[in-house]
Amino acid sequence: MSLEISHEPDKHRYVLSDGDEFMGEIEYQIDGTRLLLIRAEVPVEKRGEGLGIPLTRGTLDAIRAEGTYSVTPLCPYIAKYMMKNPEFDDLKA
Repeated sequence: MSLEISHEPDKHRYVLSDGDEFMGEIEYQIDGTRLLLIRAEVPVEKRGEGLGIPLTRGTLDAIRAEGTYSVTPLCPYIAKYMMKNPEFDDLKA
């Protein structure tokens, strides 16, 4: 498995994929200089495979690398992940 995160700004989402296979997404809204992370979703048939962690970590790493926005996690899963992983505190709005 070779998981990759890609940013699709026209669809306001970050996508986790394995080659051409869709593995999950995080949707956002732009609010000034913040990204409001509103939803993390993994397809029903992929749930329980531990994809939420690479989806969330990869998205946060991509946002940091882009260097444009801070984040406000509205999705409870992302908020909990950020609380447990203080290395992402610098991204918080």
